[in-house]
Amino acid sequence: MGRVLGYARVSTNDGQDVSTQKAKLEELGAVVVFHDIGNGSKLDGRHQLESALRLLESGSELLALHPDRLARDTGDLLTIAKRVVEKGAILRIHDPKIVFDGSDLMAEVMLTLFGLIGSVEKHFIKARQRRGIEAAKLRGVYKGRPATINPDQVRELRDQGLGATAIARRLKIGRASVYRALAA
Repeated sequence: MGRVLGYARVSTNDGQDVSTQKAKLEELGAVVVFHDIGNGSKLDGRHQLESALRLLESGSELLALHPDRLARDTGDLLTIAKRVVEKGAILRIHDPKIVFDGSDLMAEVMLTLFGLIGSVEKHFIKARQRRGIEAAKLRGVYKGRPATINPDQVRELRDQGLGATAIARRLKIGRASVYRALAA
């Protein structure tokens, strides 16, 4: 058997810690544990997962504790599984026990099922979030996401003679954000 690469993910840095997942993955045989912090509803921006997938080789294994640590979407979960198999490696999920090597139809069915469960769970999370935001708006408590751009700084740069493109580059924001800040 080749080396075992572990993968862990937490949704946020706020109160969540990857250390318990990491310790369990190491206990299960992972020699290296890759971890991302962020939403599991999409694959974009999951740089550590990409690194783990690149390092897989024939006979090695990608290990995750739960399917939703890899993805909360059927398509994404199956994409990851197929990328693992293309490398000649195995995808192993600890709970529920799933070992996917591309040859077992039942393992693929299990991945599909848990991907579907993740999609449904993601849908309910978003629905609860929308209801919470609407309720907060009715109470007058919800003000939206805090501004990340200082309009005074944008105006100051414009007063220095910089155009929207130059301001956007300097502040590392989009031009549309510059125009919105100037209009505010």
